[in-house]
Amino acid sequence: MINNTSEKKRFYGWTIVVSLWIIYFLNVGFPMYGGQTVNTFMADEMGFKRTILGLAFSLFNLFQGLPGPIIGYTIQKKGARFSIALGSILILVSAIMMGYVVKSQWLFLLTFGVIAGVGVGFGTVVPVQTTVTQWFDRKRSRAMAITLTASGFGGFVAAPLLTKVLSGTGKWNNCWLVVAAAALIALLIDLIMVKNKPADIGQIPDGTSFSEEKETKSNKKAVSYIPYSTKDEWTVKEALKNSKCWLTLLAAIGLYIPYMMLISHGIACLGDHGISAATAAFSISLITATSIAGRLLGGELCNRMPARFVWAGSLVVLLLGSVFLMTATGVVGMVLYAVCTGIGFGASFVCMPVVFSSYFGAKIYSRLFGTLFPIITICSSISPTLARYLFDASGSYTSGFIMIIAFNVIGIVASLLNTPPQKQ
Repeated sequence: MINNTSEKKRFYGWTIVVSLWIIYFLNVGFPMYGGQTVNTFMADEMGFKRTILGLAFSLFNLFQGLPGPIIGYTIQKKGARFSIALGSILILVSAIMMGYVVKSQWLFLLTFGVIAGVGVGFGTVVPVQTTVTQWFDRKRSRAMAITLTASGFGGFVAAPLLTKVLSGTGKWNNCWLVVAAAALIALLIDLIMVKNKPADIGQIPDGTSFSEEKETKSNKKAVSYIPYSTKDEWTVKEALKNSKCWLTLLAAIGLYIPYMMLISHGIACLGDHGISAATAAFSISLITATSIAGRLLGGELCNRMPARFVWAGSLVVLLLGSVFLMTATGVVGMVLYAVCTGIGFGASFVCMPVVFSSYFGAKIYSRLFGTLFPIITICSSISPTLARYLFDASGSYTSGFIMIIAFNVIGIVASLLNTPPQKQ
């Protein structure tokens, strides 16, 4: 019965991808990138110190990842759809509070840093990636790549749009109404369109029937490459005891520690090399644009070769970004730094969930990644601060570059050694 139904129905997975793309775009772009714009004006008007503004963004980033184990547990028990709905509601509530309730520094930190941060955590990365892994197997990397481009586009659209609202109305409160409206739209799309897994509507991953799947397996010789996907039933405990899980985590740390320093100190470093502030600032837009291309490229390459090789190659490109930033003396160096950083990060960003889910299965992905997410978040949050400390101690970014290149190399080696795990 399920076979016949899945053959007659149009595969719903790509509708899921479109729905998740819009949700991810709204729930990341407006509170995160838009919030950076609005909070600056809001803090100046209320007389908040810049240290409070910086602390709010640090808390916002931390609280996206710190509840990772709770997010993973929630998804396992209630489903990703429930998690996205909860996150969207928290973003909606925090946006209304930011616009009309927040009057003090402590409430500013609580509302934006904690409530909005937790909302983005529950409403984006883990549930979105989990849903993609449930709906796709052989086509997972392509679907994941398309979905994850949403955050890049969010950076392009949200900040300029809210700036226009601010300049047009003269009131930053109206910007938070736009953020609230975006969260409400994300909530409605989630409740109406998102299904946790194919079996909920009588379909199977990738949209292929069981007979078609068997036929594909029998014709392996005619297929140039079939992406690896474990057939074992892993538990979170078993995965955490396996060395390949920790190699994957090392590769992730080898991505985030370098990337966070490159984007947080890139403009200042380019300025030290004599590049104008306007030209240096353009590098961030270029990184965002090329990261979108990198995600799509990474997704396609993972369909043609093992994801660990794609990840290692992407980290090599990211390492080149560090080298070009160290040596940049003009526009060409700045462009090479931005392009390598964007492509290297974008492709790696896709490889991470693809490797975790294909090695240990879609069934435990939310719990496994949710458990490790706080480690990744803490490491990425510490990187810019540590780089700043090393600069203050030495008067140059040399020590910081040595640090991130070392982590980059560790990530590359970890990726190359990270062959598919064998369940004991």
